[in-house]
Amino acid sequence: MRFELKGIVISPGVALGRVVLLNRFKSVVERKKLAPSLIESEKKRFLLAVEKSKEQILQIRDKFDPKEAGDHLQILNLNIMMLEDEILCEEALRTIENEQVNAEWAITYLLSKKSEAFKRVEDIYMKERLADIYYLGERILRNLRGVHDDIPNLDEDSIVVSHDISPVDLVGLAKHHAIGFATDVGGSTSHSAIVAKSLGIPTVMGLEDITLKVSPGDSIFVDGYNGLVIVNPTEKELREFKKRRKEFQALEKKLVSYATLPGKTLDGREIRVSANIEISDEVDLAMCYGAEGIGMYRTEFMFTSSVYFPTEEEQFEDYKKVISRFHSPYITIRTLDIGGDKFPVGMEPSKAINPALGLRGIRFSLKDEKTFRTQIRAILRASEFGKVRILIPMISNILEIREVKRIILETARELNSHTFPEIGVMVEIPSAAIMASEIADEVEFLSIGTNDLIQYTLAVDRVNDHVSYLFTPFNPAVLRLIKTIVEKADEKNVPVSVCGEMAGQLSCV
Repeated sequence: MRFELKGIVISPGVALGRVVLLNRFKSVVERKKLAPSLIESEKKRFLLAVEKSKEQILQIRDKFDPKEAGDHLQILNLNIMMLEDEILCEEALRTIENEQVNAEWAITYLLSKKSEAFKRVEDIYMKERLADIYYLGERILRNLRGVHDDIPNLDEDSIVVSHDISPVDLVGLAKHHAIGFATDVGGSTSHSAIVAKSLGIPTVMGLEDITLKVSPGDSIFVDGYNGLVIVNPTEKELREFKKRRKEFQALEKKLVSYATLPGKTLDGREIRVSANIEISDEVDLAMCYGAEGIGMYRTEFMFTSSVYFPTEEEQFEDYKKVISRFHSPYITIRTLDIGGDKFPVGMEPSKAINPALGLRGIRFSLKDEKTFRTQIRAILRASEFGKVRILIPMISNILEIREVKRIILETARELNSHTFPEIGVMVEIPSAAIMASEIADEVEFLSIGTNDLIQYTLAVDRVNDHVSYLFTPFNPAVLRLIKTIVEKADEKNVPVSVCGEMAGQLSCV
């Protein structure tokens, strides 16, 4: 029977093939009380399962050329790093010892604790970081139980359908000829989504119950451009899909050939089109598609995807890699936008009633000045390898800007730095928009963060289904604020850029 489902656009492209169902059911775990004499051997059994999980991921990673660039390799390395992390392992080992329980129950208990903590989180990005812990926890459980982690045999036209999919499974299946993915759950900021985009495999997520509606071998069409999946299409549709697939492939080649041309409107106005990236390896893709610079390097990924903050050296190497790869007039690095309900996977979330209005962005950085100075040191050191600009998030007043400038200046003196990057601020709070003229006197550039500016101006949570219809860039209040920011910045000869979803909508541009 023919039917179609609408989901979330994850990775563009079209794929036509046959359904392969991937079953990764949640494990049901029994709590077993152990005799004191068995505790040490149980802890060793847990560590062996962790080591086995690490070996499995290494086997998948090692099938790729180590010189190959891509987010999929970085995320595989991140999974390995999480398995090596002492905090997660020690917590499970402590539970085995203190509660005198089996390893299966200890890891399940740890996952349930993390789940309860994340229930207070509204931010979608952070909710999906919990998925990474679950994927690894389930892998450890399978190894504790001796369940084989075999990847199903795939034909060259296989499209994998599953309730959810881990980034590790996705990479492994892609290496075994999967040409598309469709899942019940998942979102655009998950590591699995990032991997799918990195590998260029058409993927649609958030289909709710596709696993209950399809059967192995069903004909299936995945439209990664529109988030559409059609199961058992008609013969007429099949002919049309094959035609569209060829057209899409031809269009993609054509667009890539246009990518290196300068950005210009029909009336001749030149516009610099830069890329926003979250992972250093995205630089290659940005260059491929003709980006004229890195308009914003969001640095949160390094901090929120691990259970500890990256060291100065780790940050320095990462920033240096971006600067060295992308030869453009400048690379804009945004300092850590963390706090509220954005935090590393090993840190407890904020218990504030309204974290979006609490300790986040530059407020968090100024409170945790040691972490902020470490990041500034890494950026300043990396700036020796190319032109870098520093972008400060969540600025609400002039005093914050002056405090940031003081810290950057002190850090530069400590390093005997010969370069002093331009400093800019995100204008994403109405108070900053209203004070745009005064703020422009303090900085070298402004960046309008449209997502938060719309949210704070209209008092609308864009991920709340009850009010998300109010979230629109065309609200007159929003447009008036943006006009004010640009006019005041122009008066001071301070350049302005626009980022967020609004910048990617042609109707807005």
